[in-house]
Amino acid sequence: MIAITGSGEFLPSVLDVDLKLLNYLDDIPNVLTFSTAAGKESDERLSYWKNLAIQHFKDLNVNHKHIDARNRDDLNKDSVIQDMKKSNFVFFSGGSPSHLYESIYDSQFSAELQNIEKRGIIAGCSAGAMIMGEKMIKGVGLNYIPKTIVIPHYGESFYSWISNTVKILNRGKYKLLCLEKNTYFVKDGDQLTVLGKQNIHIIFKKDHYTFSDGDKIDAILLQ
Repeated sequence: MIAITGSGEFLPSVLDVDLKLLNYLDDIPNVLTFSTAAGKESDERLSYWKNLAIQHFKDLNVNHKHIDARNRDDLNKDSVIQDMKKSNFVFFSGGSPSHLYESIYDSQFSAELQNIEKRGIIAGCSAGAMIMGEKMIKGVGLNYIPKTIVIPHYGESFYSWISNTVKILNRGKYKLLCLEKNTYFVKDGDQLTVLGKQNIHIIFKKDHYTFSDGDKIDAILLQ
């Protein structure tokens, strides 16, 4: 299962939504969080993500471990791979999508990530969401959601550049999967649904579809 959101990771406003997402799991949650997308940022910034994640999942009362992994070498350490084998919920927070992609693709970590998709949930926010599409605004993604470009922070004024990017990409061959905050696009095999407090949008050429909490999305819209 894939679950991606535009923004709001680890904040109180998404706590109840994450609780519902964790309930999708068949087994007891065993959560790993990664701030690798911010791996080129300061120690203070990485500590910010780590502390936020620890408190968030403590509030959710689930088994959680934050992995201090700045880059590809860190992700592919034996200890991380062993943690991945025991996990059923992995979350990637924000930062640089290109750095996160370069850290993951075509690696042992990537292979374990594919296993988690089969037995649990791969979740991501902002950069952690962008890598799940086939293509990104710059470069390619991991292609967990084929034929799409994932656009996070949709509708947030601070990220108005994204709206301009949407207009440019709207003429292309990729569907634009636009994510608002505190709201997940959930892909479980061929079943596509929305979980959260705001909206998910699919934009392609002149078409613009909007979905909200509980809506089922026809898979043909992303084909």
